[in-house]
Amino acid sequence: MRQVGTVTLPLAMQALQAALDKAAELSVRVSVSVVDAAGHLIHLAHMDGATLQSRDIALNKALTAVGFGFSTSAWEARLESRSAAVRQGLPLQPRIALFGGGEPFLQHGVAVGAIGVSGASEQEDVLCARAAVHAVESLLGEPVQQ
Repeated sequence: MRQVGTVTLPLAMQALQAALDKAAELSVRVSVSVVDAAGHLIHLAHMDGATLQSRDIALNKALTAVGFGFSTSAWEARLESRSAAVRQGLPLQPRIALFGGGEPFLQHGVAVGAIGVSGASEQEDVLCARAAVHAVESLLGEPVQQ
């Protein structure tokens, strides 16, 4: 048996608010999803004016980040060295998002949750998600990513 740490609802709420604050600063409208270590959705926000599809995309980014334990923005480089079958097949899998905006919350190299942001440009989604990671780091008093 192993014990796995996970983000709590209060921590998820703080992370989500940091992402929303960054979105407001950037003047963009996004959806934000926070999942726990097991990939269960624990908090969601959909800003007024964000596209309908951004809800599912944000959740998929969070699920991809927590499931693989690294940023969804890292996939492009990771896929370059893979076979054509992997490069073509992986994006077809359900609940996978292979572009920026999903960030795991890592503690001692283990994903304890993740955040996904969608609705703005890829770069803006990444900035919002990373703002949430920084908020979690400051609340815990230690880096949550390595």
